Amino acid sequence: MTNAETTGPTLTEMLRDRMRDIRGAAGEVPDVAADFRQLLAGDLRLGATETREAATQAGTAAAIGGAAAVIADIGLFFTCLTLMFVLATAMELWLASLLTTLIVFAAAFIAYRIAVSRFKRVRAMPQRAMHSLGKDLSWLKTQLKLSEN
Repeated sequence: MTNAETTGPTLTEMLRDRMRDIRGAAGEVPDVAADFRQLLAGDLRLGATETREAATQAGTAAAIGGAAAVIADIGLFFTCLTLMFVLATAMELWLASLLTTLIVFAAAFIAYRIAVSRFKRVRAMPQRAMHSLGKDLSWLKTQLKLSEN
């Protein structure tokens, strides 16, 4: 078999080609890293925005809960007096006072339940940012696999 009869590349040529591929892939790594940094910065901004939105929702729910407490306190006094005097015309004063107290606390409980339901809607974890970060990591893995080939 002579050199003219061999059809495949020599070992030296194969090694040179492989080295060129490795150098080309290494040249792409800074670009991929820069792109990933930009994606990560965007995810961090999204996470901060989501956290601010959640804090605003929590603040609103807390304000409503606080208002419910104030209304319950004021309402407790005036409603108790009014109902107590109205009921005292038909029954003993102590029984009128007891019924009035139960009614006021029922109203406070309803306001409390509304506040709790609003607090349950608040998401502490920035869901959209976490989802986007997962996509970015998948993209980075894909880019690194492509640059290896």
